[in-house]
Amino acid sequence: MNAKRLIVTLVFAAILIGFFIWIIGVFIDDAARKKRIWREEAQKVTDASEYINSKNYDVMYFGEDLNAPQSFNARRIYSFSPDEFILAEDEGVKDGHIVIVNDPSGNLPLEKEDWNYMLGRMKYYDYILIYLGTSELKDMQEAGLYFDVIPDTTKSVIFYNKGISKDFGFADDYTVIPEVVRQDLTSEQLPVYAMIMQMKAKEYI
Repeated sequence: MNAKRLIVTLVFAAILIGFFIWIIGVFIDDAARKKRIWREEAQKVTDASEYINSKNYDVMYFGEDLNAPQSFNARRIYSFSPDEFILAEDEGVKDGHIVIVNDPSGNLPLEKEDWNYMLGRMKYYDYILIYLGTSELKDMQEAGLYFDVIPDTTKSVIFYNKGISKDFGFADDYTVIPEVVRQDLTSEQLPVYAMIMQMKAKEYI
């Protein structure tokens, strides 16, 4: 191989190597950018959870597992009874209470009397009540929690301000969840995450 051909070959090789290094750099930068976007979007869920956690509220849930973000603090209760609502003394005095009823399958052992009891808790003890599901909406209406005509598609409701204020379907729009998080959630998790996002966005507490 003569010197001229060798030089051309080396130049071509150098260009080829430079091109591959550039391609690899583009892929690395793109991966880093996607990772950064994922972190920023996922942080929005953490921020919403921490917003709720920062309030001096006793957050409880009844029914099926929430499968909420790890950053969301809530204790489980197993019935609507006074004993379940009592906190340990070392928890201190709370400004209010939130009861989340998670009922995606519609199999909770609840009666109208239970909803009557919760109506009293809202009126006299500053409880916020959240229901995620559909099967109990009729019993809740018959128990006097609301008298509105609501769309058949309603899958969530929140009662706040001592039960006077309510927001039907507040957790039905899953697009409030960042897409990078939403795409990995199960159908049971979607309303839970939407609830958390809306609790911060609408400042119910």
